[in-house]
Amino acid sequence: MLVAASPRVLAQTTVAPTTEEPQDVSEHEGRLVHSVRAYLIAEQFDELDRLADQFRREKERWPGGQWKLHTLYEALDAPHQTDKDTVEHLEHLRHWMAQRPESITARVALATSLKRWAWVARGNGLANTVSEEQWGLFNQRISEAQVVLEGSRDMKVMCPQWYEERMAVGLAQGWDGRQMQELFDRAVQFEPEYQFFYKSRTNYLLPKWYGGPDDAVKFAKKEADRLGGDRGDRMYFEMATVIVKKGNGNLEKFLPGMDWARIQRGYQAMAAQFGLNRGEKNELAFMAWQFKDKGVAQQQFASIGQDWSEGVWRDRKLFDRARDWADGHTAWP
Repeated sequence: MLVAASPRVLAQTTVAPTTEEPQDVSEHEGRLVHSVRAYLIAEQFDELDRLADQFRREKERWPGGQWKLHTLYEALDAPHQTDKDTVEHLEHLRHWMAQRPESITARVALATSLKRWAWVARGNGLANTVSEEQWGLFNQRISEAQVVLEGSRDMKVMCPQWYEERMAVGLAQGWDGRQMQELFDRAVQFEPEYQFFYKSRTNYLLPKWYGGPDDAVKFAKKEADRLGGDRGDRMYFEMATVIVKKGNGNLEKFLPGMDWARIQRGYQAMAAQFGLNRGEKNELAFMAWQFKDKGVAQQQFASIGQDWSEGVWRDRKLFDRARDWADGHTAWP
C-alpha cells in the first residue's frame, strides 16, 4: 500500500537534494570511487564489505573531515541517466543483499539508491506541478527504502549511514518533530562525530521543511554548545553550511542569529585536525560573501584561485560575481 505524501512535503517549492556525483573529490577520493563502482559492477561484494568494515572501524577521514565511509556510499549510488540503468544498478545491490544477508552496507546502499530514485520520480518542479503518477512512484520507492532500513535495524553490525538514511526517509515521509529528534538522539549516541546527522537535522528544521523561523539556528548553537570546544566549533561550521546555503530567501532572517566568529573558529579547527579540501575553502568563501566580510572573502578567494567548487557555488557566474565583489570591482548584489 502506498504511503501518502505528507501535506508539508506537498507544499514545498523545492525538493530534497538528490544524490549526485561526489563533489570536490581529490585524486585519492577519485580512485576510491572508481574502485567501488568497479567492485559493484563485478559483484565483488566481499571487497565492498571489507572496505566498508575498515572505514567504519578506523573512522578514516579525508582532508576536510569527510568520512571515507560516506564517500563509499556516494560511490555506491552513482546517478544514472535512465530508469533502465537504475534498475540494473538496483539489481546489483539486491544480489549483494541476497548473497551476504549479514551485510549492513548492502542494505544501506540499496535504501540510499531507492531514496534517490524516489526523488528522481518526483522531479525538480514545484510541488503543484508534480503529477499523481509521480507522487505515486515517489511514495512507493520511499516506502521500499523504509522497509529495507526497518529490516536492518537489529543487525549485528550497524553503520552510522543507516541512521543518516533513516533521517532522509523521515524527511521525505513527513515524520513529526518528536520522531526525528528521537532518531537524531540515537544517531549521535551511536556516532557523535558523524557530521551528516547534524546537517540532516539542521535541514529538517529549516522553514522550507518542518521548522520555524529560527529553529535551525537555535539547533546549531545548542548542539555546538553541547559538544563544546573545537569539536563543537567544527560541527557549528558544518551546520552553518546548511543554513547559509539552503536558507533560500530567509537568509536575511538567519544570518543575524548566526555566530560568524564561531563559524571561522570551526573552519580553523577543521584545518588543524584534518587539513582542508577544495569544498571547505569554497564554503568559507561563500559564507564570507553572505556575511559581507570582505577581508575573509579576499583571503579565501586568494587561496582558492581558479579552483572553484561546483558543489558550493553551482554556477561559475556566481563564483565570479562573489570574487569580483571581494576584489572591490562590483557592489554587493
